[in-house]
Amino acid sequence: MSSGVREPVAAGLLYAADPQQLRVEIDAAINGADTEFAGPKLLILPDCGMVAAPDVAGSAMLMLESERDHVERVVLIADHEPGLGERGFAGVAVPRAIAFRTPLGDLLVDRESVDALNHHPNVVLNDRPFVHNESLEVHLPPVQRLLGNVRVLPMLVGDASAAEVVDVLERVWGGRETLVIVSAHFGEGEDAEAVTEHGERIRETISHSEVVPELLASTSSPQTLAAVSTITARRSMGLNELAADTVDSPRGAGSIDYAAFGAWESSDLALADPDIAHLRALALATVHLTVLGGRVDGTDAGRLPPALVARRASVVTLRRDGQTRGSAGTIEADRALAASVVRNASAACADPRLPSIQPSELDSLDMAISVVSPIERIFPKTWEELAAAFVVGRHGVLVTTGTARAAQLPAMWARFNHHEEFVGAVARKAGMTASDNVTDAAWYRFETIDY
Repeated sequence: MSSGVREPVAAGLLYAADPQQLRVEIDAAINGADTEFAGPKLLILPDCGMVAAPDVAGSAMLMLESERDHVERVVLIADHEPGLGERGFAGVAVPRAIAFRTPLGDLLVDRESVDALNHHPNVVLNDRPFVHNESLEVHLPPVQRLLGNVRVLPMLVGDASAAEVVDVLERVWGGRETLVIVSAHFGEGEDAEAVTEHGERIRETISHSEVVPELLASTSSPQTLAAVSTITARRSMGLNELAADTVDSPRGAGSIDYAAFGAWESSDLALADPDIAHLRALALATVHLTVLGGRVDGTDAGRLPPALVARRASVVTLRRDGQTRGSAGTIEADRALAASVVRNASAACADPRLPSIQPSELDSLDMAISVVSPIERIFPKTWEELAAAFVVGRHGVLVTTGTARAAQLPAMWARFNHHEEFVGAVARKAGMTASDNVTDAAWYRFETIDY
């Protein structure tokens, strides 16, 4: 890489080295695919590439045809798998190289992002891990073919925790201009049926943005997959499986389970009147059943309208004669909105801070359902910048440190006179003081809409 350009190593092995043949293979995978979706924010793709697994990767990459005029930067990430005699490294590696070359030409590395990450404690500038890596390279030709001359930010995860990978990814997440591609497979072995069954279990947990380390350990990118599951849940996205297949390994070593996932972002919290009525009726029935001694086990997605199946966080508050009788909720989305409201409505009936609600109170309860927006990571450098990042009455705050976390809803603004008091109160809940650096914690803001 003396020229500053990373040369291809998978050309002629996992995809065609001839440019024209490569274009034909990519187009064939796209033309053979079908999808109802468009505009993904994140894709999980087979680490063998589109040409080696066209039926799986094509169904996801097809969606990029509509994004050519919108995506400007593609972040590609996977766990680093050291080759024979290759040394590992600590943290997340980004390249010093100025471009990555494929048979279709060069893709420039997003140097602005690399420079911004340069001093991050968990990021290393290191070309060595990328020299023989194929799992990121295989996605570059389809990106070129479908998105054109975009900038790329390749990232390889070494000895790093999922939380450290989350912190790095959140710094380059961006908006619609940034597409994130995760490269992975979900299991491998000699017994194709066993590989498929194991892969199905892993993919089921990923579909729910669940982090199960013992399952993810058998994937090719456990830390990366754990990180994106955390982020997608936090941002109310969810991961939708688009296609899956167990195929012969491109290297001739047994079978490998591949899958493609997509995730989309939306900040629209508005519900139509019929959906609001449905949600409130579901919550009210839950309250009555819980207080009367019943048990609520969840929801039936097949009987719910689409708006209530979308992944959202919620808070349910019960009041009587203007006094709070119970409240429960979450800030990070971990399930469908209807399921979140059912869980929180049941929990609010027995808020540990207050006496449990009694059957005699049921007819006089008032209920508020707050739907929480996807939470947004912010990066203040000073306490003053932090306070200025919040709009009175509009934003709530979530803070996480290495040992604690705390949150306040937008409704809490009524208790404070100014911004500094609002953020100071949540900082103290997390064990922080004014003498601490604001950058010692991760800060998020969110909004709510009440129904």
